[in-house]
Amino acid sequence: MTQNYVSAAGRHLRDVSLLRERERWDNVGYLSGYVAECGVKAVIEMAGIVFHRHLREITRDQLVLAADLSLAARRYPIDLDPDLEALQNDWSTDLRYTETATLNKVDALRFCRYAEAVYHRTISAMVLDGFLERTPI
Repeated sequence: MTQNYVSAAGRHLRDVSLLRERERWDNVGYLSGYVAECGVKAVIEMAGIVFHRHLREITRDQLVLAADLSLAARRYPIDLDPDLEALQNDWSTDLRYTETATLNKVDALRFCRYAEAVYHRTISAMVLDGFLERTPI
């Protein structure tokens, strides 16, 4: 199966929006992390690097390396993104296994804001720069 981080990021962002309307906070928070993870992996992929790690496992050194290997990837300074750093510190794939109603609205919306910011600084920016034809939502 081929990974398409750009497509997945758009799909997850749309699902986050739908789940937010229905106040499904656990899943809003959980999918928000994957929105950002896919955006980051799309940038890293521009540098010709492919690895299978979750958001919290991607180190700053790896983000810097991706930027150093590709001028195109350097346009998206994910190694300096405070929203990405906040998600890496607070979000976890373990959210998928928590008891329902573990994540409150405030935290879920915070994760959502971080993820949307990362999405716009990666995927949306790639569209504006002409690397992608359109935002895949």
